[in-house]
Amino acid sequence: MLLPPLQPGDIVVDASASAALAAWHPRWLRQGLHVVSANKLGLGGPLLRHHEIRALATGGLHYGDAATVGAGLPLLRSLRELRAGGDRIRAVAGVLSGTLAWLFDGYDGRTPFSEKVRAAVARGYAEPDPRVDLSGEDVRRKLLILARTAGFPLEHAEVQVASLLGPALRDAPDATTVDARLPTLDAALSARAREAAATGRVLRYVARLDESGARIGLESLAANDPLAGGGGCDNRLAIWSSRYEERPLVIQGPGAGAAVTAAALLDDLRRIP
Repeated sequence: MLLPPLQPGDIVVDASASAALAAWHPRWLRQGLHVVSANKLGLGGPLLRHHEIRALATGGLHYGDAATVGAGLPLLRSLRELRAGGDRIRAVAGVLSGTLAWLFDGYDGRTPFSEKVRAAVARGYAEPDPRVDLSGEDVRRKLLILARTAGFPLEHAEVQVASLLGPALRDAPDATTVDARLPTLDAALSARAREAAATGRVLRYVARLDESGARIGLESLAANDPLAGGGGCDNRLAIWSSRYEERPLVIQGPGAGAAVTAAALLDDLRRIP
């Protein structure tokens, strides 16, 4: 990979989702460069890389990661400050995908879910290939970053993910075929949404972490559940700890969009002395 000449003290901003660039994060730090990242594959990739980045980002070197989870919401900062103050994180649960939050906001099964997916792609809420969002892999990376920050050193394979994709969609060879096969989602999700609505519940795609493990999937939540509120592309994170044992600390706000992600990157840039 060809890079422009860089000098110690320079700042590299990675606003990509590139695995190749994420592999450079430790190398840049070893060269004396600051790194500001929205790329989840840096801290949310192999655990060894996470440890390496954290070990290198000391002695005046800065690694900015606020944009990797929650598009700048104070999720990682809150976890770090709780732990620094002596608190012990016992569990976290969250709606961590702005795309999936938007898809399930108000979804009651009466209209085809495939139509909502197409609308999300058209509005730029979902990736051009919506399987990136529907697979749950993006949420897995975010949960790994949160888990490691909370003191749970998990590897990729230790997070159980219940993908929304069936075999037909998962194996579609191109974008045209993906679009044609989106209706394969409709029947099962409509049934789940109608069942939830009949009992006053809502569907949310939830990531959970506690001492028993980490898991991600679609859940039917009571209306008063801390993860059931909000709207649009909002992310929500509930934190249970020694201090917040019975009632969790809840952080909520816009978790997707170019503007809030860019603001998070700029905030991290401003923190570099």
